[in-house]
Amino acid sequence: MIRINLLRKPLDEPRREHLGRGKSIGMAVAVVIVVAAAGGAVWMFRSSLFPGAPSHEKQETGVKPEAASFAPAAAGMVRDVVQEVTAEGKNASAGGRLDLPYNDLSLSEKIGYEVLFAKNVMDLLGVAVPAGMGLRSVESDNFQTLYAVGVASSKELVEGALETLRSRNVALLPRPLTQITRNGADGFKFAFTGKVEFGLNLRDPITGALLPANGDLPRVVAAFERAAKENSITIPKGLTHVSIEKAGAYCRHLYQWTGAGSYKNFVKFVDRLHQAGEPCAFKRILLTAVTGAKVAIESQIIVTTRQ
Repeated sequence: MIRINLLRKPLDEPRREHLGRGKSIGMAVAVVIVVAAAGGAVWMFRSSLFPGAPSHEKQETGVKPEAASFAPAAAGMVRDVVQEVTAEGKNASAGGRLDLPYNDLSLSEKIGYEVLFAKNVMDLLGVAVPAGMGLRSVESDNFQTLYAVGVASSKELVEGALETLRSRNVALLPRPLTQITRNGADGFKFAFTGKVEFGLNLRDPITGALLPANGDLPRVVAAFERAAKENSITIPKGLTHVSIEKAGAYCRHLYQWTGAGSYKNFVKFVDRLHQAGEPCAFKRILLTAVTGAKVAIESQIIVTTRQ
């Protein structure tokens, strides 16, 4: 539906992690750059999925990724709205799609790209993850990177999912950041890490919507929390304001929050914010399977206002 890109650092500098030795210099540098931009979260995923993977120092949520999994496709809530990129070049297509890298967009275009990002991620997972595959955790970060670990009943299912991701402009990183391994007698386990490219849908109403003024910020926050409640997403402590960045004629407000709910309801929540035209951009999303259909949610959002 919209295009999004992933390989830059937005408001706060991601933590940089040091990769192990033994790889060629060229490959090591490339992987370090992407892992640094991603905030290092892939190491947490790998350590839970692959026993020999180095652990990443990250605050624990008290949830074991091995305890459960969720299957986006099985939830039946995601529509295939991802548009194919035209082969004619990197500029606007006949369908009103701007096909430029995220870093090449203007500030106003980036704001629209960011607001549409979460919905595009949910749509992408719904298209790529078939029945028979379950995600134990999935994370999107900095409007540039997507990670996931999970289990599948067959290797072919995972290979098909990875191929679908590639066809949807996801540049998957090589092993060990993307790999498939045996899961004993219970099928296969997998991890993938990739740079995501979505197209910016210039015809989407939210792309060209007028941003709220600074004085409207409390209303936007209240609308976010109300949409969560209406879709059975609990946010026990509400949103916490982290920082504010002034950029040209805009103010960029960063909030963080934690919550819980089902994957299905999280997709509905994201879709509801889009339908309401609320300018809430999910800078980071971490969904971790808990039990049954329940997922734990950690997230940061950016609300951009006019000064």
